[in-house]
Amino acid sequence: MRRALSWLIFSLAVQVATACAADSGDQRSELMNDRPATSVSTFCVGRFLIDVPLGSKLSGGNYKYDYLRIKRPTAKSFEDFQRELNQKEARLKAEKHERDPSLLRVSRILDAETRVFSFWEFDIADGLMEVEGYRWINGTQYFLKSHAGTSPPVEGTMSREELVLGKMERALIHLRPRLDSEIPTEPGYCFEGGFIASPEWESEEAGIDIDIAGHPDAFVSVWFYPLPMRKHDRPLLERMGGVLQFLGRLATSVRVLRSGDRQVGPYRGQEHLATAPNSGGMRGHSFIWETEGEGTLDTPALKIVLTTGHRDKDRNPQKTKLTDEQAMKLWDEVLNSFRVRPTASPENLLHRHPPAVMPQPAKTPQSGVAHPAESAS
Repeated sequence: MRRALSWLIFSLAVQVATACAADSGDQRSELMNDRPATSVSTFCVGRFLIDVPLGSKLSGGNYKYDYLRIKRPTAKSFEDFQRELNQKEARLKAEKHERDPSLLRVSRILDAETRVFSFWEFDIADGLMEVEGYRWINGTQYFLKSHAGTSPPVEGTMSREELVLGKMERALIHLRPRLDSEIPTEPGYCFEGGFIASPEWESEEAGIDIDIAGHPDAFVSVWFYPLPMRKHDRPLLERMGGVLQFLGRLATSVRVLRSGDRQVGPYRGQEHLATAPNSGGMRGHSFIWETEGEGTLDTPALKIVLTTGHRDKDRNPQKTKLTDEQAMKLWDEVLNSFRVRPTASPENLLHRHPPAVMPQPAKTPQSGVAHPAESAS
């Protein structure tokens, strides 16, 4: 993502900068509750939805589906797409590897618009192979990337290279374009500019930033990723207490607005809402909610953060227009909107070729919370 954000709540709290003195009457109309119910922008990330004030914009994101990292789609002509991949293949074939005839190991053309490679990154590379997948749809190139180990496979199983190539091919086949405003009704994984149709949860991760409309100093961040039970840490509030104790007298500048257990839809977690000044003396908000999930693919670790007083592109502190009460109101509305995306029946989904055209903007999305099915990790 555009901003490097830490999992430590206090580092988020003390690095933001705002002034909270603002006329509440001037700001009340900018908050979501004082607008019509449809005056929100709904963002789809992975299999989740979240609502933010109308006009808010996605400003950065990282996406990973079934161990495949999804790069940001790029505009490209079909001629450039073919030429660049042909040149890549020729270069890999021409360069020698100390163990193989060339750097290129596998090149597959699934169709004229879809290609997959596995290759060594350089001539003495050993241990990990690069795996890349490309798809071109109506002037846009989609690029997915992963790695494959070289350990010998267990007898009767495929190699790790073939395993990753298979994941890559399946993802590309079921990938289609998606407007950021479109809310799909079929099960699958949303990423910026696209969608991968899939009825079953895979190992899925994402992290996005959304700039809040009307508040250039404020943004919402959403993360999720699979987290086995054995890797669970102490709960958020326990960790936060330890950080404040470590900071000693510096912690007196932190004002806790609210802290405690909080359930969001089916997800049980904890929240910590704090305000703290930056070096310029301006106070800002750092609100965080997180759950470490239940250790399955469909109950991932989740973290949602609202930050105000973020520095501008020139690293200058910005003064927020939100008072503590308004920031908490906005937080409650955004957090309460977080939900699993409702979907239609996935019957025969994987036997249907995905559309290769850009869909039209979706109508008003379905509402409510869908409870994900249990799945083993």
